[in-house]
Amino acid sequence: MEAHVKCVREILHSGDQFLVPFFQRHYRWRKENWERLLNDIIALAEEEETKHFLGPLVCTPFHPVPGEGVTPYQLIDGQQRLMTITLALAALRDVAKLSGLEDIAAEIHEDFLIHRRRQGLQRLKVVPRVEDRREYEDVIEGTAPANTESSGIIGAYSFFKRQWKARTVDDSEAAVKRMVLPENWTGGLEGD
Repeated sequence: MEAHVKCVREILHSGDQFLVPFFQRHYRWRKENWERLLNDIIALAEEEETKHFLGPLVCTPFHPVPGEGVTPYQLIDGQQRLMTITLALAALRDVAKLSGLEDIAAEIHEDFLIHRRRQGLQRLKVVPRVEDRREYEDVIEGTAPANTESSGIIGAYSFFKRQWKARTVDDSEAAVKRMVLPENWTGGLEGD
């Protein structure tokens, strides 16, 4: 097994796709997990000298299709973290839109959440288990219902959307830019 340290920005900005295998658990992170992740993002955005290790993302290649452009990997470990990061980014994208920051919203969407020129499941950078997929796709594509659920995928999205709104009121453009995957946030990418 080979391990590489990459910043989270680099992992999501790649042409890779991360598939959550059927044997992994459903999305289960709760408010305490979201708060810890939010606090890490805020600390990193404020202190550029600090490094934060997200933890390992363990992947294995998954039947790549030659010439298709998207390299799929099964995400063996780290699926809860990576899904939550993308849900937080989708919420930040939507707050940017509400603030009239269309360019930043498009950058978040096209660089970190989707493969712009792909269709179907290949469009998503992260593909959750089948049972989680509909809600996740709705959030990533910006069609999630206005909801304040306290758990699950919609709950995570709602939590981060409320938090981003509260933190970007006075200085929205600069604040949103600071929160878009700080460069000093790394993760270990391990795979075969």
